[in-house]
Amino acid sequence: AEKYLGYPYVWGGSSPETSFDCSGFVYWCLNQAGVKQSYLTSIAWRSCTKYKKITDMDDIKRGDILVFSDTSMATGHVGIYLGSGKMIDASSGAGKVRITSTVLSGSYWPSHFLMAFRVF
Repeated sequence: AEKYLGYPYVWGGSSPETSFDCSGFVYWCLNQAGVKQSYLTSIAWRSCTKYKKITDMDDIKRGDILVFSDTSMATGHVGIYLGSGKMIDASSGAGKVRITSTVLSGSYWPSHFLMAFRVF
């Protein structure tokens, strides 16, 4: 995932050729890691039953897929947990694939956390 740092955010993008949105980035990274996962939007991840669901942020581990609501439940965001409070994601706000270090300590991410999925 980290080799794509700095790739531009493009809504609907799901590969290095098209660049990435948050869902496309998670989809691409999982498949590159050998996980045969179909494309899921950030909203569709909420009803995923394929992986173990984690509902407490204190239980997330490196490699977990993090699922967040946005300003409303009608929109959302997904990223990959790197450990130590860091997440890698394709961020529309930052306009690129980036690492954020405030997943556990900031005010935004903990208040919008819905669940995580243990893929590995």
